[in-house]
Amino acid sequence: MPAIENRRWLLAVVVLAALVLGGSGMRSALSWYERPFPGVLVDPDGVVSSVGLPSWEGFQKGLRYPDRVVEVDGWRLESTAGRYRAGAWDAAVERAAREGRRSVHARVETAEGLRDVELSLVPFDALAWWFYAGGLMVVASLYVGAALIALSASPHGKLARAFASAALFAALFQFALFDYHSSRHLVPFFHVAYALVPMSFFTLALRLPDDVPLIARYPVFARIAHGLGGLLAAALLASHAMGWTTVALRSVCAILFVASFFFFATTLILRFAAAEGDRRRTLRALLLAMAPPHVVIALGFMLAMLGAPASTLAWFAIPALALTPVSSVVAFIRYDLWGSRALLSRPLTRVIIACMMVALTVILCSACAGYAGLPLLGAIKVAAPAAVVSAALVVFALGAGDRKLFPARAEYKPTVEQLSEELTLVADPDEVAFAVERTVARWLSCERVTFRRIAVDAADGADGAGAAPGEPAPRADESSGERVIEVEPSEPSASASELSLTVMFRGRLLGVLEVGKKRGGALFTSEDLDLLRTIGNQAALAMAHAHSYAELERRRREQAAAWRDERAALIETLAAEITHEVRYPINFFRSVFKRGSKNQSLDAEEVDIGCEEVERLERLVMGLRRVTHRKLERRRLAVEELVGRAEMLLRDQLGKRRIEARVSAGARLRCDPDQATQVLVNLLSNGLDAAGDKGTIGVVWETTESGAELVVWDTGPGISGDASRLFAPWYTTKPRGTGLGLAITHRIVRAHGWLIEPERRDGTTRFVISIPAADVSMTAEEEVA
Repeated sequence: MPAIENRRWLLAVVVLAALVLGGSGMRSALSWYERPFPGVLVDPDGVVSSVGLPSWEGFQKGLRYPDRVVEVDGWRLESTAGRYRAGAWDAAVERAAREGRRSVHARVETAEGLRDVELSLVPFDALAWWFYAGGLMVVASLYVGAALIALSASPHGKLARAFASAALFAALFQFALFDYHSSRHLVPFFHVAYALVPMSFFTLALRLPDDVPLIARYPVFARIAHGLGGLLAAALLASHAMGWTTVALRSVCAILFVASFFFFATTLILRFAAAEGDRRRTLRALLLAMAPPHVVIALGFMLAMLGAPASTLAWFAIPALALTPVSSVVAFIRYDLWGSRALLSRPLTRVIIACMMVALTVILCSACAGYAGLPLLGAIKVAAPAAVVSAALVVFALGAGDRKLFPARAEYKPTVEQLSEELTLVADPDEVAFAVERTVARWLSCERVTFRRIAVDAADGADGAGAAPGEPAPRADESSGERVIEVEPSEPSASASELSLTVMFRGRLLGVLEVGKKRGGALFTSEDLDLLRTIGNQAALAMAHAHSYAELERRRREQAAAWRDERAALIETLAAEITHEVRYPINFFRSVFKRGSKNQSLDAEEVDIGCEEVERLERLVMGLRRVTHRKLERRRLAVEELVGRAEMLLRDQLGKRRIEARVSAGARLRCDPDQATQVLVNLLSNGLDAAGDKGTIGVVWETTESGAELVVWDTGPGISGDASRLFAPWYTTKPRGTGLGLAITHRIVRAHGWLIEPERRDGTTRFVISIPAADVSMTAEEEVA
């Protein structure tokens, strides 16, 4: 809250100061309109000014800056404390005009010596007044407005303060410039502005669009620059108070003025040349807005210092100065260089532009009246209310014309917003078509509105071959992402007052919007077509979205169905795996029970294996609670023990045969015993089936450089069928096979981090399980170590 209050006070002070100084400058300027003067202007020190037109008598008689008037009509020009030397000049000219004399006699000190010249009194013409009085007042007001916008946008921003400071001092300089050479009421303010304008532009150049490294590291340099300008202003004011001439100090100010403007333009050019990307675009806008007028002003000051009249460059400088604050503010707002992060208000911007146009109308009307010989004040009194009334009438007339003749323009924003809201709520192509029809019929008074959808599969045909009969085909030159709306008669025999707009998205025809004749036979306008094209573009996006949504919904349903099938298959697979895993323990117990029925005793090994199988079945049942793969419980196990357990489980299937095992006594394997047993049982069982009653099976343990290989082999005929599907669930070549044995084996081997590969070698079929060294040890002592 304090920051807001401070900003309001600051803006109030700036506005009040601008009103006081601008009003005083304008009042002095108005008093000089068509006022008699001797064909030349002099500054407070009596020095001939370069401000003026070449046609003035003083310039025609060879008077140039810095010639100095020393005497006029016998009155000597002398400076005293608190009084200007030019006071005697002003009094002599006023007395001559009051007495009705046609001229004044002046003695002028020039570079060639003293000269006596007779200067005729003539009215201060309208052209000169608008150049050096009225025009500068208008430009100064624009600079004040730019400063107010900067301060209101970012009162605490460094760049905003620097810009506002430069703009305010430039406005003060322009408010006081004509008064400095005529009425002399604002001479102290002119001295202050003359000293501080150069320093402000030196500083501003180093802050556009951001601080140069020197200023960023040492901000004191900016304060030093303003401090030097303040010292120079103080010296000018002190010289006036003491009755001393200020010519030397003003020459310093003029040099700094020229140097600062050239420095400003050069710095912008160099920073633009070194910039890239977005920064380069920003600097380009600032360069075009601010550099050219300041170069023109700098050249004008140089010519003035050399004694040339300033009117030549004034033809370019005044319009350039008028455009500078406007274009600068536009560039600053467009790229948010003040860091305001505010929203640009379109209504407020239109009000500001309207006010500027009204002011420009008043100026042009007043200038034309002055050239026609009419009094300036009378012209302003008539032009000001006329401009305001005409602006209001033009706005009203344009609004009424839009409402009556171009209703689409007045309805553009609400129609687009309403359609956008409706389209965000629908996802069905038919609902999109209905929303488009309803929206068009709401604002466009016509006989019929029809949106005909084109089926997506029909519109997808190459070169429009798949389009519905009679429908326009997509053009071949359409690029991806374009939404093309074409306007053409709906039928060859249809009236030209009926429209048919094809709606396309990415070269795909989605629909046709048909609009019948306007009621009463009215013509379609360009605004109608623009709004219809916009609606068509929105319809294309919404229709494409609806089709994509429908496709996504279809795929979602298919995915849900596939997921259900997958879950069913998973349950079926799990049940089959359970059946497969309990088959061998059941066969073992059946064998035991048969032997028990014959009063045969069980040996200790059979009892131990039976207990282990019971425990394994119990663990299997416990694992069913999770319906996930059971976590491996690894431990060291002798490979011989693993082979012996598998042989015992396959005893009935083996009959009198034995497993030929070539396994070293010290070979030990780190594995889950239950699942490793399942792997060996599955592979050996398949081998027994493949080898037949007279075939042979075996297990080989071989060490390798990377670990070891556990090989299960058989003498069967080899692998038949598709070898790539060998480990796929449900794939089998056996008449009564389940197709799960090798799939379960593959899953268990992969879960251990091993590899299994089938091969055919030396008349045997081999399943080679590659085991890394981390899961292999050769002796119990090695394991302990």
